[in-house]
Amino acid sequence: MTHLSPTLDDPTATADAELAVAAVRAGLAAIRAADSRAVVAVKAHPADLLTATDLAAEEAIRGVLAASDLPVQGEEGSPDLTVPDRWIVDPVDGTANFVAGIGLVASTVALARGGAPVAGATGEVESGRVVWSARGLGTWEVLDGEPPVRAHTSDGELATGCITVGDFSWTNTGPWPLERRAALTTAVAARVGRLRMVGSSATELSWVATGRTSAAILYGNHPWDTGAGALAVREAGGVVLDLAGAEWSFASRSVLAAASEAVARELLDAISGV
Repeated sequence: MTHLSPTLDDPTATADAELAVAAVRAGLAAIRAADSRAVVAVKAHPADLLTATDLAAEEAIRGVLAASDLPVQGEEGSPDLTVPDRWIVDPVDGTANFVAGIGLVASTVALARGGAPVAGATGEVESGRVVWSARGLGTWEVLDGEPPVRAHTSDGELATGCITVGDFSWTNTGPWPLERRAALTTAVAARVGRLRMVGSSATELSWVATGRTSAAILYGNHPWDTGAGALAVREAGGVVLDLAGAEWSFASRSVLAAASEAVARELLDAISGV
């Protein structure tokens, strides 16, 4: 297994991150090897798709994580597992993008201890870039064949920056139905330079962590979508809350990841009352 950085001197945390990175790379390889994007099942609602590649990538990731003695919460195979110490896996984050042939697809793995993420990695299928973090060790970007680079959140202003917001459609229900999502998007549009909809929560969070965007607003909080990315944002100097302004945890019902407290406060002010 490739050593991530000679500057990291916490053997346990580094080993956890290395295993997460190896697992993510196995997931990326399985996605790239896919010979079909066909949907094999529809899950919770009509836009919640499952492909054979989701299953193959999760199997590949589980094979790497077998080196650990912790259980695995996988989106496809064991989504209801919630023990405090566990690996958390989304093999194909952005399945709808994958089915449509849109390249914004990621594979993401987090390690939780005591019910909170302590290590994790997210890999982009098209670029091969892996963003990884470990508690207390910061956030790093790695491209194959290149040395790791320490990542930091953006120091730009919201008015000239770019943020991502969760998508919305007729299938949205619960605390964030279609109309409320649309109203929130309109509210933040008045404060920000550009809005983007990506369709991959893990990608959106890694972009905040690496300074590509100033913030990400997510209307859900499945641990497999957000665990690695939330840790990466915090370790890169950002803040992660929910849309009510409370500290984010796996129990949160939404996510607001921001490059700084100032950006978070401005966005919370924009959506207050929505």
